[in-house]
Formats: sequence, structure tokens, C-alpha cells
Amino acid sequence: MDDDSVHLSDSDEAKAAVSRLLKAIEGWATKEAQKGEAEITAFAAALASGIISFHDFTSKDCRNSRNLIGAVARAKQHLEKEHKKFDSEIDKMHIKFAQEMEELDLKIIRDRKEFKHYLISLIYAEEYNKLKTSITNIFETLDAKANYGEVSSPGFSDTSPDRRANMPAPSPAAAPAPAPAPAPTQTRAPGQSPNPLRRSPGA
Repeated sequence: MDDDSVHLSDSDEAKAAVSRLLKAIEGWATKEAQKGEAEITAFAAALASGIISFHDFTSKDCRNSRNLIGAVARAKQHLEKEHKKFDSEIDKMHIKFAQEMEELDLKIIRDRKEFKHYLISLIYAEEYNKLKTSITNIFETLDAKANYGEVSSPGFSDTSPDRRANMPAPSPAAAPAPAPAPAPTQTRAPGQSPNPLRRSPGA
């Protein structure tokens, strides 16, 4: 039973199931990337949630999933555009508010609607920046594996079968160093105290 369970994940049926799963993910991603801006943002959030472990994709998986990489690239471009838009709005409001403060104009305090828009832009810019970073990392991982083979990233170790097959054999272990010679023992004269620092009674 143990021998059978060891080889279950390597069976042709298991490999075929993985291929169907990858095709399903690729089809879903392709459809999501063709929707409107709000849906693409939601698609990017789903990718960044970590529900799909893209780092576990082998180079072969990535080469066979070009449409998936294209969908991730589409989400990446959308996030970059949105982040740039909100970042530009924030820069404009910074300049406007700075001029008003120099003129001692308290409109920034009185016009709460405008200031609320400023705060919302700050939040959106930060959220888009976080998503942009996550999606960029996913895209770069998939793209590098598809074009250059397996890659390693901090905290990630690729152990896929096609990776292990090309790994060099480990070098033979070095012979252990000889044990150090025992320290010479010192003999004591009759009547000598074992510890020369200990004083004998009456000394």
C-alpha cells in the first residue's frame, strides 16, 4: 500500500488531471482579463490573494500556458495605469493645497468634499500600488520560467521533477578530521592535594 501511494502523484492520470486544472485556470484568467476595468481590478486581487500558487508552476507548465501569462500581463498593465492616474491626482492636489496654505486660504478645511476626494485618492493609490507589486512578481515568475527555465526567488525552492532531473549529483562527503590526541595527565606526589589551589587544614 505504501509503494502504491508513493507513485500515485506520478501516474498518468494524475498528470492529466493537473493539465486539465492548468487549462481551466488559463481559461478563467483569459476571460477575466477581457472584462471591464473594475473586473480586471477584481481579477488582479484574486491573483494576488495567493489562492493559486504560481511559484509551484514548472517551466513546462508556463510554456504551455502562454494565454495565462498574457492575462496576468494585462492585469499588470491595468494596475500600472490606475496607480499612475491616482498618483498624478495626488500630486496635483498637493500643489493646490500647498498654494492655498501659502495664501492662508482655509478652503482646504471648509471644502470637506474636496479633501475627502484627496483622502480616497491616497487610499486607492496605495491599494493599487500593493496589487501592482504582487501581480508584477507573479508575471515575472511565470515569464522567467517560460522563457529561461526554472528560477528561484527568496523563500522559494523549486523541486519539480524536470528541475531535479538536471541537478548535478552531490559531491562525496569529505573524510572526517582526525580526533585530537588526549591531553597528558599529571601525576601527583603522595600526600599532594588534587587541587593545588585548595589549602590543607591548618595551612
